Amino acid sequence: MLHRLLPLILIIIAFSYLTFNFQTLKRDLSYKFGASGDSTTSCCSEQEVLSASGNFDENANLAIFNNETINYPKTSLAHNFTQSIDAQDNNQEVVLGTTAASGEEKWIEVSLPEQKLRAWEGSRIVMEYPISSGKWAPTPKGTFYIWYKTRSQKMSGGSKELGTYYYLPNVPHNMFFYKGYAIHGAYWHNNFGNPMSHGCVNQPLNYAAQIFDWAGPVVPAGQNVVRASPENPGTRVYVH
Repeated sequence: MLHRLLPLILIIIAFSYLTFNFQTLKRDLSYKFGASGDSTTSCCSEQEVLSASGNFDENANLAIFNNETINYPKTSLAHNFTQSIDAQDNNQEVVLGTTAASGEEKWIEVSLPEQKLRAWEGSRIVMEYPISSGKWAPTPKGTFYIWYKTRSQKMSGGSKELGTYYYLPNVPHNMFFYKGYAIHGAYWHNNFGNPMSHGCVNQPLNYAAQIFDWAGPVVPAGQNVVRASPENPGTRVYVH
């Protein structure tokens, strides 16, 4: 009797699985074949980058990721923001971020297949850690230079219909290397080592703070944003 019911049981199980995962399947296929309708390809437009103050927004109390309200660590983010400024203000010898004390070039490697970032001084690795690159839109490949940095930035985008909408205030330690694509800290997930973004490179918070201070252009004391210039150049970023 049971063997006669087995095909029916399998059909019910398969139908239940597809029904339960319909939204996920629809979302993944829509993005894969470019039919999602989601035009988000990075965290921000260039105009949003240039108009940001870089200041910490004390009025922000809500953060959303993938359509869900998340635990927004406002207090710790504000504390880290203040610490970062104090540490720089106490630094008496600011060395431009593209060259190490030894004279070797500082440069950043982002390996998409490995989902890793490496910070180099010449041929020596000084930092290495997992990242999360583009899942819903690709992270651009090539050689770039950090052109703008902000200590704090609001980011929003995605699709509410497909469950990828995000509204993230006070994203910390942003290094824009190509248009609105940035290497930045991420407080809304801990799934580093796997693609998670709309094109930006997500980093663990502690590493994001370290490499922000290590890389050029250097944010002048008392400021929260800086644009690269010939006198204060941006660090080279190689994405492959």
